Amino acid sequence: MASARYAFAVAILVLLGNSPVKRSWVETIKDIKRSVVPVVCGYTDRKGKWIIADVEGTGFFVDRRGGRFVTASHVLDGLDTFKRGAPEHSCESAIYIPDEGWEKGGKVINIQYFTFNQCIRSASADVAVCTLIENPFTSPRLAKNLVQEVSFDAGEVPDGTAAAFTGFPLERTTPMTSIGSVAGRHTLDDNDPWFFYLLDKTAWLGASGSPVYTEGGKVIGMIVLTGTDESAGIGFARCSAAILDLLARK
Repeated sequence: MASARYAFAVAILVLLGNSPVKRSWVETIKDIKRSVVPVVCGYTDRKGKWIIADVEGTGFFVDRRGGRFVTASHVLDGLDTFKRGAPEHSCESAIYIPDEGWEKGGKVINIQYFTFNQCIRSASADVAVCTLIENPFTSPRLAKNLVQEVSFDAGEVPDGTAAAFTGFPLERTTPMTSIGSVAGRHTLDDNDPWFFYLLDKTAWLGASGSPVYTEGGKVIGMIVLTGTDESAGIGFARCSAAILDLLARK
């Protein structure tokens, strides 16, 4: 009997040892925050202080070596429109990162901003890939490993899969997260090679460019639209396959 109990205990330990450790949403969101950045227009005032003039949307890092980030193409369109309508200050397209990361609380946050002027866009997919002038991953202005790139799941996840998105909606200067689930898929027409995930959560205004990810931390898409009228309460996320397609272009 004793040997049988011992064998059973060993079997349980083997099973537990082979079982993958499931991550919690709290852990995953904390990691994703190291990848997301606000896409803004900013300028340096007469006192040398960098001023945020407009928070247009969200981006997220996808490439450690090149320092590239992804956002929605229409977020960049919004930046261009803002620049044309703000003649008082000539602002630059930029992202910014807190010196101590987004988890650090307090009323005053010291930030480092990084400008960009080179992007590849796909208007049809509403995806853009931008290269920063200075790579944050190698910048001496940031602590090592303060930021990280995301990892993707290019496959189709089933309806009912829990999914979250993190970004900078409502012109917020710090990130917000919403958790819902995949409700279905949608394509605009037969000529659209990429589908949208439909999420059962409203994507707030300004959430465009936010990564959509599973509890395991894999990015499955990016917020590009929010539902209105009959589709109110639904968030539209372009699938990650569309993002990876644009990333593969040189």
